[in-house]
Amino acid sequence: MPRIEAPTIQEHVRLQTERLLDAASAIFRRQGFHGTDMGDIAAAVGLARNSLYRYYANKEHILVACVQRDMGPFLAQIHALETRYPDARARIDAWIDLLIDIATGPSHATMDLISEIREASPDLRRQILELHKAPNTVLETAVRTVLGRQRRDSALLTAMIAGMVQSGAGQAIRRKSQVAVKQELKSAVARLLRP
Repeated sequence: MPRIEAPTIQEHVRLQTERLLDAASAIFRRQGFHGTDMGDIAAAVGLARNSLYRYYANKEHILVACVQRDMGPFLAQIHALETRYPDARARIDAWIDLLIDIATGPSHATMDLISEIREASPDLRRQILELHKAPNTVLETAVRTVLGRQRRDSALLTAMIAGMVQSGAGQAIRRKSQVAVKQELKSAVARLLRP
């Protein structure tokens, strides 16, 4: 019988899950998604491989759990933008700042590994989609507000802005500088949304 390392079973499971995700994140970053197997993760945590399956069905689910954990604080910040920035244009600028910060931060390395999951269950695909949907929903709401009564496609403009920010993030990483990229993105988005 395994030893419980906490006052309650629930607390033990929470602590083991945190240890497991910490170890998995480090291994995924070091070895890549395809270079990691369940045995690597189990060994790093000190669990028998079959015990690991009590927590997660496979390494895909572990990776998604790692990304969800890393993204949690950022998603909270994204949702808070609507309250913190009642002006839609200021909210879009703050959204750009936050997305560039996320993309150039250390947790993004784990998020990048999501693209390596080729075959995923419908539930896993839904979880991955949710991670991408929340930021764009906040952006599209702000874009719709800025457009007002203009007869323009807010979904298309949102997708274009998100694409520009994604490309800009790549430039910020390569240049090791966010400031100029953020300024150019904000300027380009302001021109794109001009009537």
